[in-house]
Amino acid sequence: MEREFNDHIIICGLGATAMQIIEELESHREKSAGKDTIIGEVRLRDYLVIESSREVIDKTVAKWQHLYYIVGDATDDDILERAYIKNAYGIFPVLPSEKDNLYITVAARQLNPRIRIVARTADVVNIGKKLFKGGANSVISPNSIGGLRLVSEIARPHVTDFLDEMLRDKNTQLRIAEVAVDRDSIFCGLSLKEASLPEKCGLLIIAMKKHDDLFYTYNPPASALIEPSDTLVALGYTDQIFQLTKLVKAQARP
Repeated sequence: MEREFNDHIIICGLGATAMQIIEELESHREKSAGKDTIIGEVRLRDYLVIESSREVIDKTVAKWQHLYYIVGDATDDDILERAYIKNAYGIFPVLPSEKDNLYITVAARQLNPRIRIVARTADVVNIGKKLFKGGANSVISPNSIGGLRLVSEIARPHVTDFLDEMLRDKNTQLRIAEVAVDRDSIFCGLSLKEASLPEKCGLLIIAMKKHDDLFYTYNPPASALIEPSDTLVALGYTDQIFQLTKLVKAQARP
């Protein structure tokens, strides 16, 4: 790796979970329009991988020739520094070892207080608590997700099909996306009714998360006030999502 990274994503290891992450990131790259895509704040982020096995890296590069990587141990602070962790947007500690993922979580939080950490664990009850205490923003259990998916296929198959089509089908243009409201957005201080985003963009605002709330408000009322650092969740077609982002990110005139 010869280039410098900023506002990027770091993936620790190249195991099964990491490969799924890369597959997903690459699928969004294929859907992108320029630097815009339905991921994060409707923008494609660069990513790099830290992997200790040169053989594993070579096999992965054979599939994704443009892959950025560092050969090394992700639990080594010097390696994390080489991955520009202080500039990173997010990191995935998804190594097979629970101990290693916990160490990376703690180290990442110390090296970059602003970084978003999404860690993998098979033991949400015990290790998951330690990961949250260590600084993880989110802890994911592949086993739990797999179980939820299996139940969903039985209990709500049509909902599952709809979400699959929307989130994974490369041919569909219907998407759910989130848009963060900047402090200087022209919509700050307006209610949803006054902003008239559905009328202007042709989509639905299905949820809203206030900057100081832990939970989302689903189907928010028209009287809900848009404030800095709020997050709007919208359902619409790709071009409508891009239009929404453009409008929300527009700055108010001084």
